Amino acid sequence: MWLGSATSPTYEVSAIYFTKDYFGDEVKGKGDVERAQMKTLKVVVFDVDGTLIKVRSSWQFLHEMLGTWDRGRKYAEQFFQGLITYEEWARLDAYLWKGLPLERIQQIVENIPYTEGAQDVITTLRRMGFRVVLLSAGLSIVTDRIHSETGVDDSLANELIVEKGFLTGEVKVNVSFHNKDEVLGYILQKFDTTMEECAAIGDDETLIPLFEKVGLGIAFNPRKETVEKHADVVVKSNDLREVLPHLLKRRHEKQKCEARSIKKIRQNLH
Repeated sequence: MWLGSATSPTYEVSAIYFTKDYFGDEVKGKGDVERAQMKTLKVVVFDVDGTLIKVRSSWQFLHEMLGTWDRGRKYAEQFFQGLITYEEWARLDAYLWKGLPLERIQQIVENIPYTEGAQDVITTLRRMGFRVVLLSAGLSIVTDRIHSETGVDDSLANELIVEKGFLTGEVKVNVSFHNKDEVLGYILQKFDTTMEECAAIGDDETLIPLFEKVGLGIAFNPRKETVEKHADVVVKSNDLREVLPHLLKRRHEKQKCEARSIKKIRQNLH
C-alpha cells in the first residue's frame, strides 16, 4: 500500500546547505529594488523517483518485482556506456514486459511507499497557491497514481502502451534523461509561467538542465556531487517537508523586498 505522511512538524535532518549565493543579496550587495525584480515562484516541479517516492527507479523496481532485472541491468549499462539512446533503452525495457496484464503492474505500483512528508508538501504548496507539476523520466503508471491521490496540477512521464488490459511491449517516451528543461518549457506555457518563476526539486542528473534554468533548484538527497553543484540548495533528510522553508522563504523574501522598494520610492517622492 501507499504510505501516508505524518503530520508532525518535527523532522530528522542531516544536512541543509546552500551551493550558491541563494538569493544573491547580501553576498553580492544587491539593493532592495534589484532584489524586488526577483521573480515570484508560482510553479514547483518535482522529480518523482527518489524524491516523492522511496524507490529510486520505477523502471528498476518493476524489473526486480517481475524477475527481469538481469536483462534490464544490461540495458542500463549499455545506456550509461553510450551504446544506446534513452529511447532505445526504454523500448528494450518495455519489450521485456510484453503480454503482462496491466492489473499486475498496478498492484506492484500500489506497494511503492511515498517519501516521508511528500503528500503534506504537495497539499501545503497547493493550498498556498503554487502550481505543482510532476516531471519524471520514470513511468506514467506511477505519476498517474500520485496525480490521482494528491491532485497535482499536471504530470508527465513515460507511458507503457496497453491494449485490452495487457502491455504491448511498446512505450511512448515523453521524458528522457536529458530533456526535462525542454519538456518543462512546454508545460509552463499552459500556466503562462516562465522558468524563473519555477522551482525544481529532485535527486538525480536529469534535474541538472532544470537547475540551470529555473528560479530555484533544490537537490533533495542528491545521488551525485555534480547534482549538488548545479543546485541552489541541497537538502539531505528523510523528510521531504524540509524543502518547504526554502520555497516559502523565496516568496516571503520577494514580498519584503517589494514592500521596501515601494517605501523608498515614496520617500524619494517627498
